[in-house]
Amino acid sequence: MSILFSFLLTFLLMTVCLPVQAKETDNLTGRTKNLPDSTEIFDREMNKRLQELQAEASSEGISCNDPRKLRILFHDLNDARFFIGSLESWAEDNSQIAKRELTAQQSVYDGVLDNGWIFNRLKLASTVKVNGQLVGTDKFGHFIDQGFEFYTPYRQSGYRMSTALHSSLGSEKGYSGGASTGTISYADAMANYQGILFYHALAEGPNPYFRCSQGKWTQIREFRWADYVDAGWDEGINCSVMASPEAQAKFNANLAKQGQTCPADTSACAQLNTRYAVFDEYILSPECRKVAKAPVGSYGSGKSPAVKSSTGKSGKGTR
Repeated sequence: MSILFSFLLTFLLMTVCLPVQAKETDNLTGRTKNLPDSTEIFDREMNKRLQELQAEASSEGISCNDPRKLRILFHDLNDARFFIGSLESWAEDNSQIAKRELTAQQSVYDGVLDNGWIFNRLKLASTVKVNGQLVGTDKFGHFIDQGFEFYTPYRQSGYRMSTALHSSLGSEKGYSGGASTGTISYADAMANYQGILFYHALAEGPNPYFRCSQGKWTQIREFRWADYVDAGWDEGINCSVMASPEAQAKFNANLAKQGQTCPADTSACAQLNTRYAVFDEYILSPECRKVAKAPVGSYGSGKSPAVKSSTGKSGKGTR
């Protein structure tokens, strides 16, 4: 293959494939408008995929002593296509799921994203509501694909979550965000983290989704997105950071034009700080972390950051 042909192929992939690629999401524009909750639809789809995993694992005869192959099989069955997560694509195409759709030019990212001649013409990942939270459909791709990717350093480091999350945030500052669109999404990093927890719980830990029965992997409990999705997935609360001061200034100006602030709910940030204190630097944005340090009534909307301590879900902050 000639160098010229390779260049042309790369250019075509960028100009043809990228316009359908959802790189960022805007959970701030139109935030106060009603959006029906789609949790039940998402739950049904994920459990359908776990049942497909059970059937395929049985067909392939995956050993009860090899949970690693079960994780790999789940990812292979649900892997991204053309850089877009399969669950993200499913959500975008599902007419039963209520969503808010924007282009970059209609959003708080107008004129902000790097390589604007491409990314400023993209359709952003749609906003949906799951477990009462506004989240981008791209987060489900992060959960499945990046959760799988960063489970490896988690396992290889002897289950040191900080090692995995360091790699996760590094990718977000690099090829997954800062070095591509110019946006570092801590909500993406949060979805990565929750995905790591999911892959561990798939067939291991005290409360797995699958156990072996009579030599076959069997799903023993249902999946619920409410066990993973919280305000940390919402970029209107767990605010993204622009990679350059100029882009951040433009982003802030766009927010001001809309009469918006980020975080939009400081009390939610305070709860996140309490819940994820062990790993906050890797999965909570600097703006969200400030809430825990601010005096009562002095930050953002003026809501008190003092909240009751939350123990979180099983395994949170302890791995």
